[in-house]
Amino acid sequence: MDASRFPLPLLLALTSTVPPALIPLLLLLAIGQGLFLAGALLVKPQSSLALANRLLAGLVLVLVLIIGHAWLGLDGGFGRFPRLVWAIAPLPLLIGPLLWLYLRAVLHPGGIPRWAWAHLGPFALALLAWAPYLLLGPAPHVAAVPEPSRLPWALGAFGALKALHLGVYLLLCWRLIAQANSQSQGQSQRQNPGNPLVHSLRRLTLFLGMGLGLTALLFAMEAFGSVPPVSSDLGGAVVLTGFVYGVAFYAMRLPLGYRPAVLEPGGRQAEPGVSLLSAQDTARFLSSLSTSMEQDHAYRDGELSLEQLAQRLALTPHELSQLINQSFGMNLSDYLNGYRVTALQAALRDPAQQNATVLELALAAGFNSKSSLNRVFKKHTGQTPTEYRAAFAHESPHASSSSSST
Repeated sequence: MDASRFPLPLLLALTSTVPPALIPLLLLLAIGQGLFLAGALLVKPQSSLALANRLLAGLVLVLVLIIGHAWLGLDGGFGRFPRLVWAIAPLPLLIGPLLWLYLRAVLHPGGIPRWAWAHLGPFALALLAWAPYLLLGPAPHVAAVPEPSRLPWALGAFGALKALHLGVYLLLCWRLIAQANSQSQGQSQRQNPGNPLVHSLRRLTLFLGMGLGLTALLFAMEAFGSVPPVSSDLGGAVVLTGFVYGVAFYAMRLPLGYRPAVLEPGGRQAEPGVSLLSAQDTARFLSSLSTSMEQDHAYRDGELSLEQLAQRLALTPHELSQLINQSFGMNLSDYLNGYRVTALQAALRDPAQQNATVLELALAAGFNSKSSLNRVFKKHTGQTPTEYRAAFAHESPHASSSSSST
């Protein structure tokens, strides 16, 4: 199930009804999933995505630490390791900046400027302020563990600050995604391979924002002495678990090396200068592409999309788009139309198909509209399909009489 569409109140309500012995297991499974996903991101070889993958891996590892902290609390680990009670308090200050930096690296053509790393400053300052607490011995930590119905005012204020910090970053992330989405929608005449990733990121960001907002509400109830149905620690762990599984879900649908064609501010699609495929892989995939066209006649499918053809060739949409652009100097639509025009020309010259209408032959060749048919065919041949058929019919008798006389 798509975690981004799962109602959050229902998710937390189910958490409160799950057998207590099962919750630590679910969190432990999320920890394992997160570690595996982070490892896969770090070893992915695409150089153009190396920085983005490291940032996403860092974000997942931060979430794993927070989930692990909640799991340790459920398992009674704080009694054995009292220093860990508030050890991760500064970590939430990394969630927003890492998510924003990742989106910037993936969706913005300029990448990440040096000044953008200053977004990690609040976490660095909080870590320095927290260092004396972390360096204390175990005894003061045991004394510092709050009663279940009370939360120290300093921790409450710090929690509110973290919630505000994350809220601001989620708004910045949403704005960045919305800009990329609006620019891609503006390219209505072009196939844009960035759409699937943009839509996935938008859903995940929405889920994370709603979930952490609900967690902040649970935290506020605890700060004012109320007893919520689910603790804020557990609620936050559930939300982050859903986010980790959501990232894994989309990673299975969109390979970890996937990258959309980044968009320039004017809405124009920017072509990366470095090929995503090696020379050997380029030759191999060009051969597969040629086989798909010339033997399997994939172009005859009028609804064939970039994503469908990429899946057939075991490529990402962006890799296929770049392969066609760099190898043939055209986009996918022009590439497919070249084969469709050639197939329609052969059908129009075929005596066995003279009784078929031009539209019937065009649909069989892969064209899906009459307007695009005439425009594309005339662009390639200088004639409309009807003119081409009439010209061939006029020349055909002379050709046949000439051949019979010889």
